[in-house]
Amino acid sequence: MELRKFTAEKKYAPHRDFAIIVIFYLITLGGSHALNGFEKIVIFTEQHEHWQFDEFLTGLLLLPLALGVFAVRRLIEAKQELKLRLLAEKKANEMALHDPLTGLANRRKANMEIESALENAARAPVTLLAIDLNRFKPVNDLYGHLAGDQLLLAVGERLKTAVGNEGLVSRIGGDEFCAMLSGIASRDQLISRVEKLSLIFEQPFDLGDRSVSVSASIGVVTTNISGTSVDALLAQADAAMYRGKGTGGNAVSFFEAGMELAAIQRAQIESDLRKAIADGKIKPFYQPLVDLRDGRILGFEALARWHMVDGTMRMPDDFIAIAEESGLISDLFFAVLKAAALEAKNWPDELHLAVNLSPVQFGDDWLVERILQTLLDVGVAPGRLEIEITESALVSDLDAARNVILSLKNQGIRISLDDFGTGYSSLRHLSELPFDKLKIDRSFVRGIETNSASQSIVRAVTALAHNLGLEVTAEGVETYDNARSVIDSGCDIGQGFLYGRPNDSGQLALADSRSGTTDSVSGDPVQNARNDQAA
Repeated sequence: MELRKFTAEKKYAPHRDFAIIVIFYLITLGGSHALNGFEKIVIFTEQHEHWQFDEFLTGLLLLPLALGVFAVRRLIEAKQELKLRLLAEKKANEMALHDPLTGLANRRKANMEIESALENAARAPVTLLAIDLNRFKPVNDLYGHLAGDQLLLAVGERLKTAVGNEGLVSRIGGDEFCAMLSGIASRDQLISRVEKLSLIFEQPFDLGDRSVSVSASIGVVTTNISGTSVDALLAQADAAMYRGKGTGGNAVSFFEAGMELAAIQRAQIESDLRKAIADGKIKPFYQPLVDLRDGRILGFEALARWHMVDGTMRMPDDFIAIAEESGLISDLFFAVLKAAALEAKNWPDELHLAVNLSPVQFGDDWLVERILQTLLDVGVAPGRLEIEITESALVSDLDAARNVILSLKNQGIRISLDDFGTGYSSLRHLSELPFDKLKIDRSFVRGIETNSASQSIVRAVTALAHNLGLEVTAEGVETYDNARSVIDSGCDIGQGFLYGRPNDSGQLALADSRSGTTDSVSGDPVQNARNDQAA
């Protein structure tokens, strides 16, 4: 752009320089003719023959020819130089408007094209799709950044193919893409195009020596209002995208009123969460794990709680997904682990500590070492730690999960399969991975005393687990009837409000559990359930 401005202002004009030379020559020639310059020169040279002035003038007369040749050569060179500079400028402009990795339009180019399309949105509605890859970071962590780059290239190619010549695909940052479709007025047609685009993530991506599966969250927004702000439309697409984020699979969400506020709130939560972790505001609460045979306390599960400045607490459902998406989950996990280990150090040695591990953390090559180092620093034996892993973590990358589980087991750490029965290939996981315990999801325990299907499932799962040498924990035991049913089903361990609500002090939780008191019941809940069963 600067070069074009330079030439436009005639600061660099070889044609002008050549014209000046010619004009100067013509003026000189005209003046010589008017003054009879040649005759006077001849007379002067005859009068001063001894000066050899005529030979000098002969050489001088040949000078314009030499200057003319020089001027022509310089003009040709200047043209070539100008052409090369213009090509370099064009290449620089292309680089400034395109992503260097994928070759797709970058954010700047996307903004320009979207703004141009929005000028005619009344005649040709504009649709934006904000596309964010799910679980992209583990690909980088497990296979290296080269594999990550190859994946981004492959995703870009599939997106270009799916969109075709009827739209624009851009990479606007990291693992974020944007697609613009123009002229789609029919909602049915729009849904069809969006579904077609989302299907590109159904098949694994070939990265040469390996195949990688990755899903995406897609936010969709459409406008037919000419002159709509590009930033406003992109914000709406992002808001819709974040609505479907965290499901772990392909999720398509269309923008609705109120989503922008939710996106702003999410960004604020992320910012506050980052500060809360740094300030030690994420603390563990402890819920007892009780032996259903005799009522003994076996240990406690550490549950993360976020202490707010106003004295309230945020539950994990409000911030765990955001921590995973923002890359804060590892810092959060180790903050909880360290605090809980310091508390467990004061417990009797036979009590163990259970902590939940996020599937995102499987991408950390130093995860096991960091866990062991934390326990070593605090002075808690690895054998007292139990790591709880959800089924969804195993689906993301079974090989990575297996490596982590085996490494932890080799250090004496016990492994529990959490939330069993919530929709994945659980039997395969039980057969392939060396678990110590299985935790039946609370959805099967709630109302089990009146639900024959739940009773049958819990009995079958318990029998299967016992045949595999696994202990069974029933989550969400809240009533005597719940307890009676899970005891009857053969479960080994109970966890829930009946045995104790989460407490911010392990010592207090231990005292409350030993006394057999909760907020709503008194006495020994296990024994009471057994007595009720006997009666």
